Parts: sequence; C-alpha cells; structure tokens
Amino acid sequence: APFEDIVRGSVPVRKLQERLLSAIKLTQPELRQAYRDRYDRHSATLLVVPAADTGRSSGDEAALRKVYETYRTRLATRSRTQLEVLAIPKSYGDEEIKAAMDMAKSLYDRALRGEDFVQLARDYSEGPNAERGGLIDRWLSPSELGGVVSAALQVKKPGELIEPLREGGRVMLFKIMDPAQDTSRTKTPPPYPGAVKLSQILIKVRPAPESQRRQLQDVQAIATRARAVGLSKAATEKGQSTFKTGIYDQSNAPPQLFAVPEAAEWGLAAKQGDVSQVFEGGDAFVVVQAALQHAAGPPTREEVGEQLRMIADAEHRVDMAKPRADSVLAALKAGRTLEQAAQSVRLTTLPLQITRQQPDPRLQGSPELIGMILAAAPGKMVGPFRSSQGWLFARKDGIGTSPDSLLTDQLKGQLTTEILGARQRRFFDGYIERLRSQSKITDARGPSSGM
Repeated sequence: APFEDIVRGSVPVRKLQERLLSAIKLTQPELRQAYRDRYDRHSATLLVVPAADTGRSSGDEAALRKVYETYRTRLATRSRTQLEVLAIPKSYGDEEIKAAMDMAKSLYDRALRGEDFVQLARDYSEGPNAERGGLIDRWLSPSELGGVVSAALQVKKPGELIEPLREGGRVMLFKIMDPAQDTSRTKTPPPYPGAVKLSQILIKVRPAPESQRRQLQDVQAIATRARAVGLSKAATEKGQSTFKTGIYDQSNAPPQLFAVPEAAEWGLAAKQGDVSQVFEGGDAFVVVQAALQHAAGPPTREEVGEQLRMIADAEHRVDMAKPRADSVLAALKAGRTLEQAAQSVRLTTLPLQITRQQPDPRLQGSPELIGMILAAAPGKMVGPFRSSQGWLFARKDGIGTSPDSLLTDQLKGQLTTEILGARQRRFFDGYIERLRSQSKITDARGPSSGM
C-alpha cells in the first residue's frame, strides 16, 4: 500500500512532464535564428520631434469616441475581474493573546540563555520558514518592518534579539542576522544602507473554538444576506464597510487579497453578482462579490472614460507638433541629411543600437518604426511615424552581424534552455487555463459548515 500511494501520487506528475517534453521541440534553424535575433545589432540615428509641452483636447464626446475607436484594440486584455471585498478582522480574547505572548517570551528567554535560535525556530515556529530555522532569506528595508522593529534595529547589533511583538493574530520574535555569518543560499552584500536580514519565530494566537465558531457564523450570516441584497448593503446593515479591488486577471492577483488567494481565484470563475463563501485569512474572515466580469477583448467605452481623456490630450499635443515635423520632412525631401533637418528645427539626433529581441526602450510606443528600421537597407530614411511621444524619423546606419564562431556549445545550451523554458511556461499556462475553463466546481457545504 505505501508503494501504491507513492506511485499514485507521482504518475500524474510524470504524465504532465511527458506532455510538456513531447509537445516542445527546438530545431537547429530556430536556434540559429534566436542567436541572430539576440546578437545581430542594427544601428540607426533617431530624431524625435516631441509633442507640445501643454495643451488639452476639446474633450467632447465625438473626440473621445474617435480616440476610443483608434485605441480600443490596443487596450484589449485577457478576461478580467473586479471584486467587492468584506474583510472582518478576527477578534481575540485577552487570555488567548496572553498565551501566545507567554510562549514567545519563554522562547525569547531561552534564546537569551544561549539556546540555539535556529533549533528553537524549527521546533516551535509556525511561520512558513520554520524548516530553515526561521531565516527570512532576503534583505529587508526599514520601511518593510514597521516602526517598532525599525526602532529596535537602531539600537541593537547583529546577533541580538528583538523582543516579542504582536501583529493581529501573530506574535513574532526576531533575531538580527550577522552578514559575516550568513549561511543562506543568497549570499549577497546589503543592497543599501540599513538593509538587514532577520530570522523569525512566529507564534499564532489561537482563539477559543467556540469564539471562532461564533465569529464565523456572524460572517456567514452576512454572506447569506448579501446573496439577496448585495454585499455592500449587507455589510452596511451590520456596521461594516467594503472596498473594491483593482481589475485583475489570472496572472495578476489583487494585492488586497494576497492573504486569501483562494478568494481571488474564486473571482476568476464567478459570474457577475455572485457572492462567495466565507474565506479565512490569517487575521480576517473574507467574503467577496464579483463586481465586474469582463470577457477577453477590448474594454467598453465606459470602463476607460478617464483613460480616454488622457489619451485624447496626449494626441492633441502630438497634433500641435505636426507643423514642426512637416518642416523636418520638407528638409529631408530637399536633400538635407537627418542631422541638418534636425538643426533646422533646433533639435538633435540620437544614436540607436537595437536587436530583434531587445529594441530600444525609446521606441516602445512605435512598433511600426522598429519594424521599418530592422527591414530597411543601410542608409535608408524611414518616417515620420506618429507615436505618443511625438513624431519619429530614423535613418538605418548599418547592421553588425555576429560571427557564427560565437555560437558555441555553451551558448547553444543557454539559448536552448531559455527558449524551451519559455515555451514550457506558455504550454503549462495554457494547460492550466484549459483545466480551469473545463472544471465545474460546486460548493456543497451547508450554511453552518466550518472552514
């Protein structure tokens, strides 16, 4: 039976790995093209006729509608969700808080008497890094640590302990790590002054079962009422308030729900207006309602109202710069060089070095110009192209072709790993999305069930 359990758990993973490997292949021509895309450099000279510094569009509906029709496909996104959230903090009794504080103080005293902090963390900490001796394996800034810990760091030295402190339903005890004794996987120097590494022992405050059951039932009653009148009204009736997340998709969870990721996951598959069950976070009970569900594609006119006004103003400032761009174009047609044309309107040109894989950041808003530069013969002029930053002209100066001798076995291995890794991620993301879209999940628990 134990062997069967091991096989039963490992076979699905192996099958998925086989599908990943069998579906992804890389040919030699593809590898060589990837090498060219990364290392062949195209040099060019760029002239930007900037948009006007000030100016606003008329802002009338006709102008905004025109901007919307122009940019609607560029604003298209994946399916996206917005949730209304009710988060009710858990309440803890004095005795429950005292028990957790006493435990933390006991461990603090034992560490002061010389017991190994790493072993204490492994034995008693309830934090996610307990198995590593409580080590938080990254550099922390004072702004991340809160006022109490930051103040303690001003007077304490590496190797010393910071007294236990409570934050919601957690009591935390910290030890300041000595960089000279750093045995972590990321042995890097402090990135900025004041950065520290800490080890942590975390003790959870445990409410009495009856108290927690009453809190849960109260929140479940709000969720039940919300299915009839809406979450905002149901919360207001109980003296609570709600807030809305930003619009998010599968790969961009809202930061307000990091402590309850299952709530964000629920929202992706919910219908607009649906109310969730009660989710339990570290310090709060959470109920969410799907406030917005938008299918993949362009946003509606109403969703991007304020954004359209900003785009319309930017477009108007670009229009105001067109006479200056026309002067540059006339100079070029008269036989002047790009540098001479730039001087005629009191501008200067800029050198460019781009590859197919990594275009210059200054050209991000004009993919048409990037394509024309890459396809143009040396010496050819391209432009003008309209962009959000103004009017762009460019001259292709040359191509630096990397010799085949640089495509060594080591570089081939690096390129192969990167390309196949990217393809595997795309394949796996699509696989998960297909599973999610085909899955039918129903909450069959009763209204008085636990968490």
